[in-house]
Amino acid sequence: MKRRTFALLLTTGLAGCGALSNEGSSATKQTSVQTNGGTATPTTQTATPTKQPTTASSGNQTTTSGTQTPDESMVEVGGVSVHRQQFSLQEVPFEERPTIFVNRWMEPYCRIDASKADTLPNLRMATVDGERGHMPVRTSRSIMKLLFCYREFEREPYLDKATEISQAYMDIADRSDGALYFPYTLKKGGAGVTLKPPWYSALSQGTSLSAYLRLHEATGNEKYRRIADSIYESFKQLKRSTDGPWVAMVDDDNYLWFEEYPHDPPTHVLNGYLTGLWGLYEYWLLTKSDESRALVEAATTTVKHYLEQYRVPGEVSWYALNQGYRGNAFYHAMHILQLRKLHRITGDSYFKKMSQTFDTDNPEKEGIRK
Repeated sequence: MKRRTFALLLTTGLAGCGALSNEGSSATKQTSVQTNGGTATPTTQTATPTKQPTTASSGNQTTTSGTQTPDESMVEVGGVSVHRQQFSLQEVPFEERPTIFVNRWMEPYCRIDASKADTLPNLRMATVDGERGHMPVRTSRSIMKLLFCYREFEREPYLDKATEISQAYMDIADRSDGALYFPYTLKKGGAGVTLKPPWYSALSQGTSLSAYLRLHEATGNEKYRRIADSIYESFKQLKRSTDGPWVAMVDDDNYLWFEEYPHDPPTHVLNGYLTGLWGLYEYWLLTKSDESRALVEAATTTVKHYLEQYRVPGEVSWYALNQGYRGNAFYHAMHILQLRKLHRITGDSYFKKMSQTFDTDNPEKEGIRK
């Protein structure tokens, strides 16, 4: 598939769709979409922002989707009102999408030999404390690595293996009230808590959402878009409103959270939260639905409200707000990188300022791993 075909898919196949359901898109854009997993409904009606002319940025084209002054309002998620500040979300080119699937501090590149693509495992496993199990974040990133290679070189073995992995991945997925979840099948600890299998993570839900959106881009197959729709639903199923799996919650002050390690009491891991947000942003980028925009903005509002609580002046930042794990130079550098990405996709100078503040506290270069 030629690169211009990807652009055509963005223009005619995905962009401009309303909020999506498992049965396909509606011709009429809705401000509220009822699903089995709940709703994300703006409590005040706002006009659709007028698109601005594209501007050059680092040799690529970037579109600003709105110019409104940031304004605090509320939006309903799963029947619960949460804070939502409106941002001028940026439509970044493919190369600048925030989802990470190779080295975090390097430009994406293909490091898979096409002749050996079919030897890759369909499911990525790991061993923790002698227990072996599936790691969804690794499997979803494998799909994205292969699709990146296919986009660069248009070699069919890359796409063939990506679709094979995606089917094996679906075979182990769990469904709850219309939402699709990919389970971790090994016990794993993080932020001072240990979760027993099966458990689910907003981090891997975000990378999985990006993976299936990109499969739809690469193939035009509506099956992958419907899968992406179902993963998207998991970000609307709140802990308080479901007896099944969950990765999203609302705190007592009505801020929306996506949890890398879903637990009660919550951990609020920052890098996992933002990785989940990247998947939602990519869903908005390719659908332009009002509902997904509201979710992205509500999630970004939470980061803006709580970010300074992660900061430790003159030291590395906290890994999580429950302070169950102090963090280290690597995760601090990750926070700096993610804040730059958040500035890139929102245009909000606050995140740029805070990335610089975190870098002053402890230089990013001290935590970079090549």
